[in-house]
Amino acid sequence: MMNPPLSWVRIAILLVACTACSLGAEPSASGAPHVRILFLGNSYTAHNQLPSMVGELLLSSKLLAPHISSYLRGSFKLEQHAADQTALDLLKKGADDGQPWDVLVVQEQSLVSAVAAYKPDVAQLMNTGLSKLVAAAREVNPQMLIIDFQVWARHEKLWKEKSADALLTGNNPEEAHARIHLANVNAVNTALQKNPGAQILISPVGDFWWLVHDLYPALPLYDIDGTHPATLGTLLGAYVIAGTIGGRDAIEQASWIPPDCPAVQVARVKKMLLDHPEVFKAASK
Repeated sequence: MMNPPLSWVRIAILLVACTACSLGAEPSASGAPHVRILFLGNSYTAHNQLPSMVGELLLSSKLLAPHISSYLRGSFKLEQHAADQTALDLLKKGADDGQPWDVLVVQEQSLVSAVAAYKPDVAQLMNTGLSKLVAAAREVNPQMLIIDFQVWARHEKLWKEKSADALLTGNNPEEAHARIHLANVNAVNTALQKNPGAQILISPVGDFWWLVHDLYPALPLYDIDGTHPATLGTLLGAYVIAGTIGGRDAIEQASWIPPDCPAVQVARVKKMLLDHPEVFKAASK
């Protein structure tokens, strides 16, 4: 599967939004097309309210008017979301304006995201969970864009501490990151085989996290536990997901900054995303 250029992604979303408008949805006050986004994930998505950050970034870009909801359960796997009646009911219900979701963002549990690269039974769990969610989403809206939120490797300090969870993901952070990347590619390819014609993109949050942390290790991406994101780490993820939805313009034009993030740190993260479009292009390889 090839990830299309970011400009194509934005055009696709705008076309979906315009179709919804033609079915009775009013244009936003700003004139920007509506985009309806549902998040299904666990604590990695819940930490620092990632869905709200994505909404703030898209809103401040003035390119899209977001309607956002989420269903987030601690440690939940995609397979559990696919079997959870509350999640499925929310997916079927649609957004607060009565229109179906345009985008579904799904996030696999962090250990599964790495272990699936080398354990067949875990790979089957991840692949089946994603495939079921893609099928459920397309029953609601055949043109729905499904975004696979790729997570990040744990902080290197956890390997020094011989954390059992960290060692389960790989012998070191580099191997863990490579496994996460591969597992997401495999899961999306399986979902496409089972759902021909589906629109699925990998949002390479983990790939950008690896790049930013490698080049600027002093930037506070990780929370104190070395696993969950600090506010800047969540913002990095929000920028990547907003860019996957709205294209490069959404990253460039977004002006919102969390009150507890220094502007100089935000600028550095944002520049890294804009300077490395190849990371988006390589997400599915």
